[in-house]
Amino acid sequence: MLRFILIFSLLIFQINFSFGQFQTVATEHYVLGVDVEGFEIDLPFSKEKTEESWKEYAKDFGKSEETQSHKTYQTTFKTDIYAEEILIFSQVRGNKQHSSIWVGIDPQGIPKDTYPKLQEEMEIFVYDFNIYMRRNQAQKKIDESEQAASYLSKEFESLKKDERRTLKNQERTNSRIASYEEKLMTLRKDSTQNAQKLETLSIEIDSLYLEIEEIKKVMESFRQKMDEIK
Repeated sequence: MLRFILIFSLLIFQINFSFGQFQTVATEHYVLGVDVEGFEIDLPFSKEKTEESWKEYAKDFGKSEETQSHKTYQTTFKTDIYAEEILIFSQVRGNKQHSSIWVGIDPQGIPKDTYPKLQEEMEIFVYDFNIYMRRNQAQKKIDESEQAASYLSKEFESLKKDERRTLKNQERTNSRIASYEEKLMTLRKDSTQNAQKLETLSIEIDSLYLEIEEIKKVMESFRQKMDEIK
């Protein structure tokens, strides 16, 4: 059980909480005939997990369409900067161990002085997704550990109850053994006394037998004398 707890503890600490080491990288993707500037970040999670988390994180973008291995959202982003709808592209790549996500804004139709501001917000948005995902994954590990701890706690209490019950049974058994030993000692004492009595009785019986034989001899002598009287 201790090993079980240690495994879950290690799983928690495998999630790196040092957010500073995960950095966004500015890269361009060629989408719909345009070089789109975006931001990419590596994540210590499978492609499948990253896609699931991104779907939840970017749900305000609405439904997406597939465009050249990218997801395309026609949505608004930071309406206090630019209230019109824009195109946002995203792409998740990776395998079962690691992945990366890239997100970019189609520059077409966006004023030149506004686009850099949206880009700054998008970089923050991507970086915050990295934090969002790692915190969620860490919380899952914590929840799993708490469930394991709760299970082990119940197992511990169950074992303690068994221990207490077994101890009581042992005490009762020891008490019965002590009682039987006391009775056995009494029986042995009685047996010894009875044996002594038997020995004494045997001696007395032998002595009485001899006396009876003597009496028989005397009686036989008297009979003979009576037969001689005529």
